[in-house]
Amino acid sequence: MPFSSKVLEDSIRLTKIRRIKLALYVVQAIMLIALGFVMIFIFGNAQLTPVLYLPLDSFASVMVLLLLVVCVESFFFRIIEIRFARSSSSKHLMAKNSIKSAVMIVIVAATVTVMLMAPPILSAIQDGSSRTSALTVSDPVEFWSRDPLALQRMVEVQATAVHIVEIYLVEGAVYDAYKEDISQLSLLRLNRNNDRIEGSVTIDIPKADHQRYVLVLNDQDNPGSAATVTIVRDTSDIFTGVISLLALAMVVANIAWIAYLVPIERKYSHGSIYK
Repeated sequence: MPFSSKVLEDSIRLTKIRRIKLALYVVQAIMLIALGFVMIFIFGNAQLTPVLYLPLDSFASVMVLLLLVVCVESFFFRIIEIRFARSSSSKHLMAKNSIKSAVMIVIVAATVTVMLMAPPILSAIQDGSSRTSALTVSDPVEFWSRDPLALQRMVEVQATAVHIVEIYLVEGAVYDAYKEDISQLSLLRLNRNNDRIEGSVTIDIPKADHQRYVLVLNDQDNPGSAATVTIVRDTSDIFTGVISLLALAMVVANIAWIAYLVPIERKYSHGSIYK
């Protein structure tokens, strides 16, 4: 085959490869939008009214997984593009640009991995997002089991009081039905064994997707007393587990990709016009 025909054929192949790559990325973007809708509104029981709740944790894990797949796909497409590139300069530039992109991805993914897996950082986030309120008989404390975007969940209530009082954790529907009847709230409380505050007490909050809870104070032993409650939050398990592992996989994949590209970049750098 004449040289000009070979060049033309490789150029056509390269154009087709890039078109296929673009079409595949568009399809995957549509898949991501569809999966996002399914994960948030169907499996995640999202709602816009009366209280906003859009669980993004599951969607975020699917998005990161798809990004990892796209990243690995881009490796194979780049290998084919380098193979059919017409000059050493083009091959060198492709390898060089891919290395730069991979380095940036490693930096971002490694930062995300450290933030989601490092206990000191998670503790700082937990302490910074905890909420402290005063609890009295006339002023109960209401909260939801998860924040509106499901990035964090409430894990425990830390309550302190100067005088002996009782504290009840009840579901929102139970409180609405029996808020005038403290004896019924006592019977239907979720904290069966740790409802009495003698200095301090810690109450575990049951896991729930989107549940409203109410803290109620019973001051019959010391009328007029109050308590201080701190609602402790924790980062979603999906973020600290699934997403952190996927981010780590992204780091490993791109480091391996860089190791593969470096010899190629050096091989074609001698005859390249790009430095």
